[in-house]
Amino acid sequence: GRSIQQEFGHTINALIDAGKQIVVAADRLPTDLEALDERIRSRLAGGLVVEIGELDEALRVKILTTRLDGLKAAHPSFHVNPDVIAYVAKLVATNGRDLDGAANRILAHATLTGASVTMETAEAAIRDLVRTREPRRVKIEDIQKLVATRYNVSRADILSERRTAAVVKPRQIAMYLAKALTPRSLPEIGRRFGGRDHTTVLHAVRKIEKAIVEDRLLHDEVDLLKRMLQE
Repeated sequence: GRSIQQEFGHTINALIDAGKQIVVAADRLPTDLEALDERIRSRLAGGLVVEIGELDEALRVKILTTRLDGLKAAHPSFHVNPDVIAYVAKLVATNGRDLDGAANRILAHATLTGASVTMETAEAAIRDLVRTREPRRVKIEDIQKLVATRYNVSRADILSERRTAAVVKPRQIAMYLAKALTPRSLPEIGRRFGGRDHTTVLHAVRKIEKAIVEDRLLHDEVDLLKRMLQE
């Protein structure tokens, strides 16, 4: 509620005034946390924003091992061999929340069946979790809306004939993402972007492909947009 956000804002200000460091973790950029008060978003965006990439396999194994050890403290007979942990870490290659869910499912399955935990029983326990994490189908309209929001323009601007730099760049990024994340042909993408010719789309795609190789910040920005669209 609003009172909680106000208290959160006061806490942030008090800690900063005291010279303390604050670490806030979220699954999106501070400016995209629409449920937060604008002043809090501005405060967070004014700090150092660092993207945390996907967990590598070694870190997934470590997280899963720690979680399973914690569960074993409450269930002494519960045991998972390292090779099974490594196997599960390969299957659940998403995030820490899913690894936590996998550990809980493996424990529940072992408790209900009374069977020892093997690769087969572990896979059975997390099958639904792994299946539901398949990338969702991305729509061109979703791409246009997200890019418009991210670059502070309207979807109508992206579809329009406007050629100001503030509109051309997000339009080209949206076209690039449409080509990368959807099965649509270049002519179809052009039609969905205000009836543009396929050569315009091809030019945009090639320009962004070149730009993300040369500009690390743009590369990271486009990569973040891809992941947000696929989640």
